[in-house]
Amino acid sequence: MTLILGAAMAVLLSGAGQSGAIVEATAAPNSVPAVTAEPAVSPLVLKRDTPIHFMVISEVTTKTHTPGHRFRLRVDKPVFVDGVLALPVGTIAWGEVLAAKKSGNAGKSGSLEARLLYVDVNGYRVPISGNNTAKGAGGGAETALGVLALGPLGLLAKGNNAKIKAGELMTGFVEQDTEIPRPQAAAP
Repeated sequence: MTLILGAAMAVLLSGAGQSGAIVEATAAPNSVPAVTAEPAVSPLVLKRDTPIHFMVISEVTTKTHTPGHRFRLRVDKPVFVDGVLALPVGTIAWGEVLAAKKSGNAGKSGSLEARLLYVDVNGYRVPISGNNTAKGAGGGAETALGVLALGPLGLLAKGNNAKIKAGELMTGFVEQDTEIPRPQAAAP
């Protein structure tokens, strides 16, 4: 009986050694497991001269704003690139006051000049071009009435300040071809 048990053990041990050899022979030395990479997502390209429609968020006026003041706008109409929404409504953009001349005596009206700077898309800046000018209403009629009623003191009547009103619409254009990241697809 001992002889049979010894023979059975020898068969089992030799079989285990062979299967181990088979496993070692099929595994390639220094093999690296295959990694499946996600396909690269190409960015969207906003082409030069693409029109973008904006709405001014807060009033800009010669009464309180000076050259260099930056003001916020928002994209007012969505912009698509190859059927993909690149700039949704509400995307923030920035403009800057270039010149601000306050209203003066004798009915002289104020004037304001502003330019568009860029759209902020997830930390990427899309440079845009476009200008806007505003002129306050002249106070000539009020000055004339003031002179008639008050004499020379009527000349102190001021004109109106220029303003770009909140809600005013502006159009700008992409200055140069600009890449922005493609929006992530919503998870199902």
